[in-house]
Amino acid sequence: MTKTSLAALAGAAAALVAGGAMAQTAGIATVQPDAVILSAKAFDAANQQISTTYKSQLDQASQQQTALNTQLRALLDTNKDGQVSQAELQAAQTPNSAIGNQVRAAQEKAEPQIESLQRPATLAQAYAIEQISQKYDAALRAVVTAKKINIVLTPGAIQYAPASTDVTRDVIAEIDRSTPTVPVTPPANWQPTQETVQLLQQYRQIVAANAQRRAQAAPAAGTPAAPAPAGKAPTGR
Repeated sequence: MTKTSLAALAGAAAALVAGGAMAQTAGIATVQPDAVILSAKAFDAANQQISTTYKSQLDQASQQQTALNTQLRALLDTNKDGQVSQAELQAAQTPNSAIGNQVRAAQEKAEPQIESLQRPATLAQAYAIEQISQKYDAALRAVVTAKKINIVLTPGAIQYAPASTDVTRDVIAEIDRSTPTVPVTPPANWQPTQETVQLLQQYRQIVAANAQRRAQAAPAAGTPAAPAPAGKAPTGR
């Protein structure tokens, strides 16, 4: 998790909720639990607080990641034309490649320190996700009661449903109303559940995909040597 990726977190959740009306059909509704949790205003507020609280560590991690990327680019740019071609990348990936071995050695040396700097912010983000997750059931029950829903399914459990069946936005609104903020400081020795780790990884995939689309849309200034990692998610219980 770099400072840049944290700044991108606020808008990334929109990709999880692609429309959806405020009604339900014949007592049956669908909800995307992951979209509810990751699109909640409390998660946005948590990310902003994390980016401030851990600014020093994230800045250091970002600087070290930039230095690593510069080193990798220099290693991979074997013809020294200022760019890394697909052929140069493929050459480094061949078995027993000297350049590939140097790239891996540089990563193995630098990445543990980068991940160590990122870890407090990563744990704080996981803790925020878990706090919001714990509010999901109550928010869902409130929507079910208000709309007189009899059955709730995830979109993946059915082959077709009209847009009016989706009440994801209603559950998001309920969590926003009942839980506008959550704490981001985990207790000592706290570790996230496996479900929390999966949600955090899913969110980071969205952030990475958005960043890649922005990079592809920008004028090319040479192929980067390697994508900057967003930091490893903590291991769940």
